[in-house]
This record gives sequence, C-alpha cells and structure tokens, in this order.
Amino acid sequence: MTTLIIKSNSEEKTHLLLQFAEELGLSATAQDFKELDTAALVKGIGRKATDEELMEYLSKDAGTPINIEDAFAKYLNQK
Repeated sequence: MTTLIIKSNSEEKTHLLLQFAEELGLSATAQDFKELDTAALVKGIGRKATDEELMEYLSKDAGTPINIEDAFAKYLNQK
C-alpha cells in the first residue's frame, strides 16, 4: 500500500484530484494538513509522519551539527 500526500490550496484542484483517483479505482480522502510540531508529536497527527517532515522538524533550531566521532570521542578512548 502506498500513501500519497498532496498539498493544495485550491479546492477545485483538490476536487479534480479526488475525481481522478476515483476514476482510477483508488481510495482517496481529503483532510486538512497538520504541520508537524511538538503537540502533533505528543498527541499524534492521525498518520505516519514522512521522513522529510521528521527531518525538517528535528533540524529546526538544532544549531550547528557536530561530528559523531567528536561527540563520542570521550567514550571511545576509554578502556
């Protein structure tokens, strides 16, 4: 099964896409798109978040990334 998310700000285009999906024998629904935020992560957004959404959310205000070797150097050099 494949889930396709299409963002549209046109009700007419959304309606045409739903008609097209129906003609193809596909199951399609339209719903308001919920941006991924802290509340959505806690309560759920009613669907699986896409990899792109997760990366965008997790990289927001993340600051400068550090190298993984630098992050764990303290522990890797211990015996």
